[in-house]
Amino acid sequence: MIRTKGHITKTQLVKFLYLADLYSVKWTGQQLTDLEWCYYKHGPWNEEIDAALRLMESIILECQGDATLVKLREDGSTVKDIHLSDGLELMLENIRKEWAGAGNGKFDELIKYVYSTAPMVEAKRQSSSQDKAPLNLQLERDKLLAEIGG
Repeated sequence: MIRTKGHITKTQLVKFLYLADLYSVKWTGQQLTDLEWCYYKHGPWNEEIDAALRLMESIILECQGDATLVKLREDGSTVKDIHLSDGLELMLENIRKEWAGAGNGKFDELIKYVYSTAPMVEAKRQSSSQDKAPLNLQLERDKLLAEIGG
């Protein structure tokens, strides 16, 4: 189960989902979700995430400064009720352990890492941040295979 101190920012959630798909493609050749990722406004993005968050009755979206916090309702469903696949839940838990944390330092490390992934580097090279350019997650797998000589 994904455990936080009661909330996660929407930006963190989007980056975590991107990394889950990216890592899955890197190691298995298959995404965990059916999201079609694109490079938009400086990062990985998919409009379906915003729509899904707005429809989920078990969460509250709370604006706090420049960030949107995603919180589970006290009287609502739990993460278990969302019915994540075992693979996605494990991948997100591993990503949370690596990248979640308070303070701008950990968040800045997450952003720097996400922007250094092969799909992001290629998209930034070929597109402006205002374009919605598809992200090719397979590039990360290709990079791995090149590194190991496969």
